[in-house]
Amino acid sequence: MARRLAHPPEVPLRRAAQIRVIYADTDLMGVVYHGTYLRYLEHARVEFIRELGFAYSDLERMGVGLPVIDLSVSYLAPALYDDIVSVEVGLAKLSFARLHFVYRLSVQPGDRHAFAGPDPLVLLYAQTFHGCLNMQERRATRLPEPVYDILEAYMSDHEGTSA
Repeated sequence: MARRLAHPPEVPLRRAAQIRVIYADTDLMGVVYHGTYLRYLEHARVEFIRELGFAYSDLERMGVGLPVIDLSVSYLAPALYDDIVSVEVGLAKLSFARLHFVYRLSVQPGDRHAFAGPDPLVLLYAQTFHGCLNMQERRATRLPEPVYDILEAYMSDHEGTSA
């Protein structure tokens, strides 16, 4: 089981997505439903990977998937209807067959009605763990070498820096 993230991730993060909260994401009180945040994490993770130089759909065309095998979310404050949620992502660990991503979701000053800051409002910290799967055989496999090389280069470029 994943550890709780009651503190900020200790790896560099980059903003991968901004998502405006629509009414369908909320409950009757205008608060984002807790399970909706998992969609926000996936959206940002896919964009993060795309920014590194390959699309998740390219990985699937290679016959490889990255299913979530564990996750942890620490909820700190609710997102509200019409907020713009900034989702930052970092790659915390990489092996030939596993990935570990970390996230920080926040509302920046000016991205919520009547919220001027001065500091961002941190909504949650999260982490997801992924295995590498051969989609045809439904068995564990290694990341394709070109994909691993891109991810390893990212890790090397950001080694020793913190969020």
